[in-house]
Parts: sequence; C-alpha cells; structure tokens
Amino acid sequence: MLITITGKPCSGKSTIGEFLEKKFGYRRIGVGDMFKAEAARRGMSAEEFNEFCLSDPSFDFFVDKETERLGKELDGQKVIFDSRLAWHFVPNSFKVFVDVTEDEMARRLATSNRTGKEKIDDVKSARQHLVNRFNLENERYKKIYGFDNLTRENYDLVIDSTNRTAEDIADEIFEKCVKFYEK
Repeated sequence: MLITITGKPCSGKSTIGEFLEKKFGYRRIGVGDMFKAEAARRGMSAEEFNEFCLSDPSFDFFVDKETERLGKELDGQKVIFDSRLAWHFVPNSFKVFVDVTEDEMARRLATSNRTGKEKIDDVKSARQHLVNRFNLENERYKKIYGFDNLTRENYDLVIDSTNRTAEDIADEIFEKCVKFYEK
C-alpha cells in the first residue's frame, strides 16, 4: 500500500508521515530531505536552490528517477513517500495533497523549533518566504514536467490541515487508503 503525500510547505506532511510510520507500520521516505540536504551541501537555502534548479534541473531529474525506481521496487509494501512529486512518479500509489492556509503556514514556521530547517520568527516574513518558495517549486515543475502541482484532480485525497491534528489526518489517510486499495 504505497502512499504519496505532497502539499504546501508547513502543512504537516512530514509529521503526518511520521504518524503513519509509527501507528501503521509504514516506512517513510522523505524526498524533500534529500533536496534540503543538497541545498545545504551547496551552501544555499531551499529557496536559493529552488531558483538554481529552475536553470539547472539535473538534481530534480536525479531525485525523480530515484523516486520512480523506489516506487517500482517497493510496490506492494507499506511505504509513504513524503515528496512534492512522488504522486507523479509512483503511479500505483494512493495520492494525497495536504492543504493549509497561508496564514497558518506562516504561523507554523514562525513558531516552530524545527531543527535543520529554515527559521523565520516574523509571521509576515515567514508567509512571504513560504509562498515564494512554493510558487518557485510549482513554476519549476510546470517548466520541467508541464503540470501544476495544485491541480486537485491529480490526487485521490485532498485534505486541509489548518485546524486538524496530524494524527487525525494520518488516521483518515490510512482509512481511505485501505478503501482505495480494496477497489
């Protein structure tokens, strides 16, 4: 039962994935972690690396091929891909998009104590940063692959995390995933 989960920044994708991992025995693969690690290795922020990848998509192609390979290799196993594009490269998956309002996105970033991630204490600056980052990513995907990550028809489930707990969302995803695979 492969699950691919994408969504807006700070929507809770990784936390939801961690609940799926712990509660339901999934293996979690954080594709975004690879991207952020590569940005750090190059001495860039995630936003700067996004801009760089607009002109040089070679790292995108590497990550996407690896995601596709893993999706085929792990088909039939309990794996969750926490990734912006895995829904596209792992076609046999239950595809989830986690939405969140821009205000809540910004509040979560500004009040988080996430280690190894961008940290902006001011809500207004956090909102501007996250919206810019998400738009740059989506622009890159449109340029490289010709699709819009916000097209809701790409997904089997679109869920808003603004006023819900990650555990509650993980429970709903699991329940709907089981029904999806029963078909």
